[in-house]
Amino acid sequence: MIRRYRLHEVTERMAAGTPVDWAALAADLGYADQAHLVRDFTDLFGEPPTHYARRYPRARQTSR
Repeated sequence: MIRRYRLHEVTERMAAGTPVDWAALAADLGYADQAHLVRDFTDLFGEPPTHYARRYPRARQTSR
């Protein structure tokens, strides 16, 4: 249940259209690191979050 909530939050932030700092988002959601977030997301959606984010033209990626 927690995993689904976390991943729902990821898609909500993408839909909001604001830039996504993946490392910070992973930390905000309680993941040990960005790699764990990416793995969970890919397992559920079949693609990494950066590919999924392309569906939201206003959403941009940021990195540290």
